[in-house]
Parts: sequence; C-alpha cells; structure tokens
Amino acid sequence: MNGKILINSRNGCWVCSEVSYANTWLTRMIGLLSRHTLYDGEGLWLSPCHSIHTIGMKFPIDVIFLDKHNYVRKVVEQLKPYRICISCKGSFSVLELPVGIISKTLLQKGDRLSVL
Repeated sequence: MNGKILINSRNGCWVCSEVSYANTWLTRMIGLLSRHTLYDGEGLWLSPCHSIHTIGMKFPIDVIFLDKHNYVRKVVEQLKPYRICISCKGSFSVLELPVGIISKTLLQKGDRLSVL
C-alpha cells in the first residue's frame, strides 16, 4: 500500500499522500525506529495493531487509531518519544503521522479515512 493517498471523508482534507504499510510482525516492530523524522505527507499504517510505543524514537508523532472500515476511533496528538499508547475498543490499525496533521486536517473521532 505504499504511495496511497488518505483523505478525511468528512471535510476532504488530505491526511497523508505517501503511506507506508507495516503488516508483518517485523515491519510493525521496526516501525519508525530507524527514522529521524516524518516529513509532511508521510505516514506509517500499522495493521493489525492495537497499541504502539515510541520507545527509542527520536521525534514525536500524531497517532490515529482506526477500525476495520477506516473510521477514526481515537486520536492522540504529539505523542512524545518514550511513551506507550493503548488503543480503544473497536480499533484495528494505527496510522502514525507527523506532528500537526491531526489539527491541520481537523481529524476527529468518527471521521472516515478514504484511500485513493
């Protein structure tokens, strides 16, 4: 799923234009640990995934927990390094984004992400 575009269906805002997909145990475990930053437009979609950590990361991220139909179940802004973040009921996957994307796109619980 690399290179897909994600849009907030409610307001048409682009959430991400370059998605990397982590769907194996190894790719989910490595996640963003080898990165020094996430650039605008980049994101990492971990699936299945019910919790994340930023232990060993060098930068904060915005986090979106999604259900199986890409509806937003929980948003976490500016998750700092060396933190643990647990999902909520109904979550199936996690989208990790650069800090500020949640507020820029007005993303909120109940919104749906469309994949183009």
